[in-house]
Formats: sequence, C-alpha cells, structure tokens
Amino acid sequence: MSQGKFSNPRPHREEEREIEKAYRDLTRKKAHKTYEHKVTAQDIARAAQPLPTEETVPDVPMPNAAAPREAFPTEEAFPELFPAPDAAPSAEAEDRQIEEAFRQVTGRPVKPKAKVGPSFDYLPEEPEFPQEEEKALRKPAGNRSWTDEVVEFCQQNSKLVLAALCAVSVMVIVCVVVLFARSAKDPYDERILSNVYIGDVNVGGMTKKEAVAALNEAIGSVYATEDMVIDLSGTELKITPKDSGASFDANGAVEEAYAYGRTGTQNERDEAYNASKTQPKNIAILPYLNLKTDNIRKFLTDKAGKPGNSLVQTTYGLEGPEPVLSADKCDINAPAQTLVITMGKPGIGFDPDAVYNQVLDAYSQRVFLVTVEDVKTLKEPDPIDLNQLYKEFYIAPTNAVMDAKTGKTTPGSYGYEFDQDAAQKLLEEAQPGDEVRIPMRYIEPEIADASSFFSDTLGEYQTRATGSDDRLTNLRIACEAINGRVLNPGEGLSFRDAVGQLSAFKSAADDLGLESTPGGGVTQVSSTLYCAALLSDLTILSRSNMSYLPSFIKEGFDSDIDLTIKNNLSYPVRISAKCSGGYVRVSIAGTEQRDYYLVLGSDVTKTIKAETEFRQYPYDNPEGIRHDDTIQEGRDGYQVKSYSVRYDRATDQKLSSDYIATSNYEPVKYIYAVVTQHETTPPTEPETTAPPESSTPPSEETESIPEFSEAPQDDSGVEPAA
Repeated sequence: MSQGKFSNPRPHREEEREIEKAYRDLTRKKAHKTYEHKVTAQDIARAAQPLPTEETVPDVPMPNAAAPREAFPTEEAFPELFPAPDAAPSAEAEDRQIEEAFRQVTGRPVKPKAKVGPSFDYLPEEPEFPQEEEKALRKPAGNRSWTDEVVEFCQQNSKLVLAALCAVSVMVIVCVVVLFARSAKDPYDERILSNVYIGDVNVGGMTKKEAVAALNEAIGSVYATEDMVIDLSGTELKITPKDSGASFDANGAVEEAYAYGRTGTQNERDEAYNASKTQPKNIAILPYLNLKTDNIRKFLTDKAGKPGNSLVQTTYGLEGPEPVLSADKCDINAPAQTLVITMGKPGIGFDPDAVYNQVLDAYSQRVFLVTVEDVKTLKEPDPIDLNQLYKEFYIAPTNAVMDAKTGKTTPGSYGYEFDQDAAQKLLEEAQPGDEVRIPMRYIEPEIADASSFFSDTLGEYQTRATGSDDRLTNLRIACEAINGRVLNPGEGLSFRDAVGQLSAFKSAADDLGLESTPGGGVTQVSSTLYCAALLSDLTILSRSNMSYLPSFIKEGFDSDIDLTIKNNLSYPVRISAKCSGGYVRVSIAGTEQRDYYLVLGSDVTKTIKAETEFRQYPYDNPEGIRHDDTIQEGRDGYQVKSYSVRYDRATDQKLSSDYIATSNYEPVKYIYAVVTQHETTPPTEPETTAPPESSTPPSEETESIPEFSEAPQDDSGVEPAA
C-alpha cells in the first residue's frame, strides 16, 4: 500500500516545540519546518557557533564601486569566506543529527516518536521557556548587536509583533490586489478614444453602448428605406433597398472604433492614443454595409446596355382626395384636385463600371444621390397630347332632373376641368423630369337643385272665359289636367292625352256657339297653352288651327286638342293652368337664361267674305223666331300668318321677327229668319213674291283685324296676361 502525505507520523507536538525553541534560541528566528525551512543538524550546529567579532573577521579589503571586478575578494584568496557546502544527509541521518543537537543544548534526550494519525501543519504557538533557560541562552551584552536587540524586543512582545506583521501582510496583499486590478482594468476606462468617427458620426469618448445608440440615431433605418438615386443628366435610375439589400452593422463598426488604440504593440497603442488627441480617426462605413453588389452591378449593366430600360415616359395623374360633384353635397370652396404631369426622360447610355464605383462611394458616405455627367441621349420619351389629356379628365356638369310623375328631384352635379391654355404654357417651359402641376376647377351646372328649377316665368298667356256653366266647368277640368305637369329636357306633352276622352266632359256650346258638343270649350285651354309655349321658346311638335276663327283668341294663335309640345331647353319646365276670375291662365316656369323676350303677332294675308242665307220659319214656329231674327252670326274667312318678335331684355330694342305658322279659317254664313204672314182667309191663288235682288245683313259691329306691327297688341277682345 502506497504511503500518502501522512504516512510517516511527525514527532510529538511538545517535543517539536522544544526543538523549535532550541533552534530559535540559537538562530534568533522562527523555523517553519513544514513549508519554508526544515531544521537540520547543521543549522543547529551553525547557530551554536559564536558570532564573528572584529578580531575573528579577516581583514579583507573591500573595493569601491568603481573598482574593477578583479579587486573583489575571491574564494582562492579568502577560503574562510567561502565555506564548502555540506553534503546533504539522508532524512534519517538528518533526524538523528537534530536529536543529538537537541541533547547537547537541553541535556535531555528526544522522546521516541509516537505512532499517531496524520496531522496538519500549522504554526505552533510559542512555548513557554523557563526564565533560567532563556537567560542561559542569551549572549553576553558585550557581544550583542542592534539586530540582537530587535530580536529580543520581538521575543518580549511577540503578540504585538505578530499583530503588526499581520497588518503589514494584509496591506501587502491589498496592494498586490490593487496593482493586479489596475493592470487588468481597461486603460481608457472602457471608452473609445477621442476624435474617432464612424462615417460622419463622432463616437469619440463614448462607450460601446453609447456609440451604437448614436449610430442608430444618426443613421437609423436610412439604408433600409432610402432609394439610391442615380441622376444621368436628368434621367433618374433608382436602386431600392430591396434590390441593394443595404443594411448597416452598427455593432461591427463600433467594435473597430473601440479597438483603435487597444491593439498592436505598446508603442503602436501609445501612438494611437497620442494621435487621438489632435487627429481624427475615420472608420469606413462600407465594410459594415451588407450590399448585394452583384445585383447592383447587373442593374447598371442592364440599364446601360439597353437604352429603353433607362427611358422614362411621361406620367400623369390627379393628386388629392377625389371631390364629390353632386350639387347637394359638393363644396365648391374646398380645394380641387391637382393634375400632376411628370415629364419623361430620354433613354441614355453610360459606363456601368464607373457608375458602380460612384454608387459604392455614395453608400459609404451615407449619400443617396449619384450624379453622372458622361452620358449620351439615345431615345426620347413620347410627346404628350394635351387635348386627349383634357378629354380624359373632363367631366361635364349636369342639371337637376325632376320626375314628371312623382315630382321627385334628382340633384345636378358640378363639372370638372382644367385650363388648357395655362397647361400648354407650363408644358412648353418644362424640362425632362420636371413636375408640372395644373389645378383642376369646378364647372357649375345651370340647374343645381330643385330650388333653381322654376324660379323664373318663361311665358304666360290668358283668354277670357265666357259661356254657360257647363262650358266653364269643362274649362276648369281641362286646366286641372295639365296643371303642375313637369317637362324634363327632351320630354314632350300631348294635350289630347293629358285631358283624355272628351266624352268625360259636359256637353256645351262649341267655340262658335253654333251647337252643343261634349267637351265644348276645351280647345280654349289648348289654345292658351299653345301661346304660353310659344312665349317660352318650347318646341311645337304638332298644332292645327280650328276650322272657323274663334272669338276668344287672336287670329293665328288658336289650336285644336291635338296640340303637342316639347321641352327643347336644357332644364326642366313646369306648366301651371287655372280657370278663375273669368280667365283661363296658363304659365310655364323654369330657369330663364335668355337675354331677350318674345311678343306674338299675326298678319291677315287674305279675307274671304261670308255669305248670307235667309231661312224661312212659319208664323207659328215653336221656337218663337220672329221675322228678321239672326239665326247665325256670319264671319268672313281669313288666311293669317303668325310671328314672334324678339326684343332685347335690357334695352327693349327689336332684334328679329320669326315666322311661326299660316292659319286658314273658313267663312261662316250669316243666317237670318224670314217668317211668313198669318192668313185670315184662304187665298184663291198663291201669291208669288220675287226675292229681293240683294239683301244686306243687319247692321252689327264687326271685329276689326289689327295689322301686324313691331309690337302688336291683342285687340281681339282677349286680354293677354301681364
């Protein structure tokens, strides 16, 4: 079985103390047998020898510091100063020598070694020696030196000296730790040297964390968001971050900045530190940029090799929120959109390698614009067609529309356009790549909403209403049939369809009063509507005059029930018709845009004399007709041409006269009654009476036919509306 550290037991503890005490008395120093110095017999014997004195020390000349090496004592000249080393004894022999020295000093033999277990080395406590032994060991006072006195003081005050030694040891340990910590600590307090720049960002004097934050704040995500723009004499190419893959490694750049002055030899580090006080140190950004250089080079090669790839055509579009053009929601005071035209740029040729190097330099300087001067124009962009552009963005205004049946109004809408002349001037002054901004503008509709539909009276006419109650009733029914009717632009109205079947009306005398018919008097309403439509400038699709000239309206302006009119205006109109106060009144309302007004007139171009008829009645006729009674009023026949005359609304000056129609009226016979005389006696022979050669109708006041004038008045007994 192999022996370990504690295979040979040490002597008894008390005996060890005595041996140590003996050695200490002889050598005036403490023995550390276990770790520092093992006491040997030679030590004890050497310690027992008396200290050298002046008499015993040989007289050896000592040279000064400047003397040559040969002047120093040598072993051959002074062998007493160079004793021969003793041969190292074995461990057992050494123990025996120590025991023998112990006996010589103490007069007592060493106790046999006890077989004890292993023990740990420690510094033994100072044994208590009898004062007699201590005195016996002391040397005579005459031979003592200052070192002996120090040793004696330490022996007398061992605890105090031990405490002082411990304090000194602690101080030494602390100093060693401090020196070690100072030697291990960063010489620049973990900060980057002064005047160190990463790109254009000064990170000098910052910690790593502060430098990374400063870079992120200055550079941020600019490489991941900014396009690299290459200006080729007006034509621009763009390399997007997706294409370039550009991203910045801030941590890597900071590590290089931090390593400045901390790497290399001590001289190199010192030189970097001294230089940082006055000279800037620039750390390039490019090595820490992640760039897809192959993509960039291919992009530039393709653009340079194919001029069409660098050609930029002219583009255009509307900028800003799209407005609501509906008249009921549109805010015409709000800003309109802007037509933005970006002028095209020609296709060009260039050196892709030179531009590639410029692009890399720009990335390294955090610049995202590269201007290339040496380029050639190879292809021009297509010219812009302003007229076609205007048609593309033009929106025509629309007027409001009212449903004629429901009366519901659909609002109009504003139009949209831009000034073509102004746009043309801007385009002529623009350079390739310039942005031309043309403001859009609103076009107001003529009729925006229902409130503007019927604000003006376009035309109105009235005729006197006379006759029986049934005839007046028919007039009111016919007026109600057309009252409130709305005609949208392009919409027509048939009077016959509006009033319906005449059988639904009452029987009344016709317009001549000759006989009673269903719907007698209805044509007076259609004739009044006809005149109102003429004054409103509506289109007359169909109209026929009556066979005989009626008495309620001016010649040439009557109409039968087959009247059809149409709204040829750009806005709706509304018809109002009413029979009251002895008149039939028809008016048409809308939005007046004319700068003139109309006056109706007519001219009789031919007169046909009426014939006279004498109708015989018996003396005792049931009608009670008497001789010379007028059975029927006669009227001449006429041919009449009707006109409308335009007058300036501001000055009342005549502008023009427009033909309307030609109306032909048949004559009406004058019929008089001839009653035979009552016979008292029957005649023997019939009495023959020859008819008069000529007869004259009863005198009556005939209606005068006015001649047409520039501003004719209605003199037919019918009062026109004001």
